[in-house]
Amino acid sequence: MAQNKEEILAALALRRLVFVNEQRLFEKDDSDEHDQRAIHINAWSRKNPLLLGTVRCYPELENPKVWWGGRLAVHPDYRIKGIGVYLIRAAVEIVKNQKADRFLASVQFQNVTLFEKLGWKSVGEPFHYHGHPHQIMEVDLNVYDASSSPNADKRQSVGIK
Repeated sequence: MAQNKEEILAALALRRLVFVNEQRLFEKDDSDEHDQRAIHINAWSRKNPLLLGTVRCYPELENPKVWWGGRLAVHPDYRIKGIGVYLIRAAVEIVKNQKADRFLASVQFQNVTLFEKLGWKSVGEPFHYHGHPHQIMEVDLNVYDASSSPNADKRQSVGIK
């Protein structure tokens, strides 16, 4: 988890790189009202101070037992290296530790298969968010175990060089 303001700012900068500059999902900034109460989970390189990926999780205002994940961003130079999987699994464990009843995520449609492989299920119909197709996904917090998948990565941290 992001431990201080600098780590949160690094997460916001990576999100800006991915969602504003690369994907053009937002015009200037992807920050919103959820960032203030969110838990920001960061994956850092062990070799240098580079943020490889980030995701945020936050409780609903109306029902704090329902948590949302989103803004999963991986540095373009480090994709397809398991960082997204690591962040999704870390988010599930952190949300479980918050005693949540439900954990939902707004997922870009091209990432639905990845979430399904990790035990998430689609909720409702796909929708467009800022011109890009998305799907609400939910993981069953009562049965999810990141280590139970036959292809589960047993590492405790991201070891990207």
